[in-house]
Amino acid sequence: MKRQSICGKPALIFAVVAGVCLLSAVLQSGQAEDKNPAKALVAASVKAMGGEKKARSWKTMTEKGQLVAHWEGWGELHANYTREVEKPDKMKIDQDFTAYDHPFFFTYYYNGGDVWAVVNLGVRQNERYTKRLTKNMRTVDGMAYYLADCDTFYAVTDVADDSLVAAAGIDRVGVVDQGDTVLFDLDKKTHLPVRRIEDRGSVQVLFSDYRKTKGLMLPYTRTVYQEGALTEEQKLDEIVFGQKIDGAIFEEFRPKPKK
Repeated sequence: MKRQSICGKPALIFAVVAGVCLLSAVLQSGQAEDKNPAKALVAASVKAMGGEKKARSWKTMTEKGQLVAHWEGWGELHANYTREVEKPDKMKIDQDFTAYDHPFFFTYYYNGGDVWAVVNLGVRQNERYTKRLTKNMRTVDGMAYYLADCDTFYAVTDVADDSLVAAAGIDRVGVVDQGDTVLFDLDKKTHLPVRRIEDRGSVQVLFSDYRKTKGLMLPYTRTVYQEGALTEEQKLDEIVFGQKIDGAIFEEFRPKPKK
């Protein structure tokens, strides 16, 4: 019995050492991944906004506010803006310009992969709506989505000042999302997103007026520039999480399946 006990010790010691080595390898692997400075900046941004868990755990969200559109030939137009989301695959965006006596309104729907729009009671479907709403739904968790679901991150150096953001105050990171590159300018002090640049630089979205909402730091103002021109400002009054949403609103005006 003693021989078995003595002989068993080296095997036990080997098992313990192997376990320690395996754990060490796993930890070193994780540390190597964390050494990506760009991904570390994105992680810091997600943490500053409230953390990945809070950012991704909500089920419903309702945003309400005002949309200010700047359209060439029309000038400045105002609309009541509402976005309602129910995870994992339902969204409705309503832009009601009639509230300010403009003769049009736009409502967009995403439901289970199907996308359609209602423009002045006319139902429309096209590739542009589908692409935009599909991305909107996929990235609805914002920075937390990019951190969790993307695997290519890189730092952008030698960022030049421009008319919208001072380079000295931001860190710029690039993220590859399903083959498309998205750039984020993050405030050096707070790590909160200041700007998102996409579509090869043609679209820029500025984020401001951050407020704490259900434990998350969220921008209540989003300003959109396309090809350098101001096109849209979303000024939110409220963002509500967890509010029950009538599922019927995501079925409104749904086009009949094509035969």
